[in-house]
Amino acid sequence: MSRVIAEIHRRRFLVGAIALAGVAVALGPSAVRLIKDFTKEANAIDPGTRAAMVRMARLLYPHAAIPDSVYEETLDQALSSIAGNPSFANTLRIAERALNAQQQTNWIDLDEASQIAAMKAIERSDAFITIQLAVQVKFYNHPAVWAHIGYEGPSFDNGGYIGSGAGVVSWLPEGQ
Repeated sequence: MSRVIAEIHRRRFLVGAIALAGVAVALGPSAVRLIKDFTKEANAIDPGTRAAMVRMARLLYPHAAIPDSVYEETLDQALSSIAGNPSFANTLRIAERALNAQQQTNWIDLDEASQIAAMKAIERSDAFITIQLAVQVKFYNHPAVWAHIGYEGPSFDNGGYIGSGAGVVSWLPEGQ
């Protein structure tokens, strides 16, 4: 019985995917523009919050050689990945308010040590953890970060790691 239900769900998924693909093809380039506009509108955040969250991302994952544009792009990817759910944009606002509440001045205007202290004060909050995880995933999946940390990217395009010599070691005795 469950196999029949699974087959029905699979068929519904396939029909939905085909219909969505048809709509996207029919709309052409305007579909991409529409999706981007929807993403911007659904997750609009003010420039102050955006700057604070880019700074927070840099402090969470500090790499001096990585430009701010990569951190900004990471934040945009985190926002666009949840375009249908504007709660992430609200989470960013909540985190900024929590950071600002730690002192008399705006968090973004503090020196680095004070910014880190304020972040530590809220590090167990749901907003902080949500942002940390969303940015982490997007940041370490960015090709500019891969180049900086020495990761050559996924190997499936090249036949996997074994085919690229990853399993070859010279320090083991023969036969082991």
